[in-house]
Amino acid sequence: MADRPWSELPALALVAVLRRLPSLLDLFAFAAVCRSWRSLLRSSAALLYLSSRPPLLLRPPCHLHRRQARPLLAADGSDGFSLYALDDLRTPYRSLFPVSSAAADLCLAYSHGYLILLRGRPRSDPVLADVLTGAEILLPALPPDRVSFYYGTLTAPPASPDCCLLLFYSRYSLMCCRIGEPHPEWERLPLKKGQSYIARVLRFKDRIFALSNIGRLLTLEFVPEFKVERLDVGGLHPPAAYDRWHFGPQLVECGGELLAVLFVQEGCPWITGIHVFRLDFGRMEWAQVESLGDHCLFIDCGGKCPVSGVDPSC
Repeated sequence: MADRPWSELPALALVAVLRRLPSLLDLFAFAAVCRSWRSLLRSSAALLYLSSRPPLLLRPPCHLHRRQARPLLAADGSDGFSLYALDDLRTPYRSLFPVSSAAADLCLAYSHGYLILLRGRPRSDPVLADVLTGAEILLPALPPDRVSFYYGTLTAPPASPDCCLLLFYSRYSLMCCRIGEPHPEWERLPLKKGQSYIARVLRFKDRIFALSNIGRLLTLEFVPEFKVERLDVGGLHPPAAYDRWHFGPQLVECGGELLAVLFVQEGCPWITGIHVFRLDFGRMEWAQVESLGDHCLFIDCGGKCPVSGVDPSC
């Protein structure tokens, strides 16, 4: 009986291998075996590999001479991006994320394994980019309203039929593209009058939660129609000096818990304190957290991509 080719291994066996890869180098070796293995990696990396590990660091291809929180690429066509694993910061890996020489990309956030980018001079061409595999999802152009978006998120992985891309620019409305539909289009969805700015959105246990810039917890529903509901939750009392805009209030899933993170800025140009709360669903109350155990939180300098993971030092 002839040996079975590696390319014909069943997906279930490959998933088991992918879950056990100990390092980023092993992940690239996995992708180099054959086309079918690379195909599985493209579709499953964010869910099976990245979700259970500390986040990767993405280094741009050139140095930005002045601090810029949002532009991602320099439009010079220089060398590609580099990826770093937190357990080995001395070893760079070349990212397959393509470098565009036509125009700079604006990075709004990272969600479900994809960077949310806006391309083109008027920033009207949204793109979802997987920095690990180089895969891109091109979406319909935004309406020519020339608004400035400050945050974006996905409500589910792009392959999910109920996935929506949300782009925020105002306290009164947001832009929504239902990616899971056969012919996705942009739709302007109204928020309640007087609503505060939505700072973060997170899908947690099949519900979509949102946290406003003043610490209010909301839920978002899209079926059968769009609805925003404010939850009556106690225990979260933001200090007067907490940072609402740069880092802003964060909403993170960590170890099966829903966490809110507030950054305190008292009379200094830098952060002087961090307060972490978990939501007690039984009492509908935020309870302050003193320790994350063997977990840790990672929040980027722009405050756009909060994630949690197992502490790499444990």
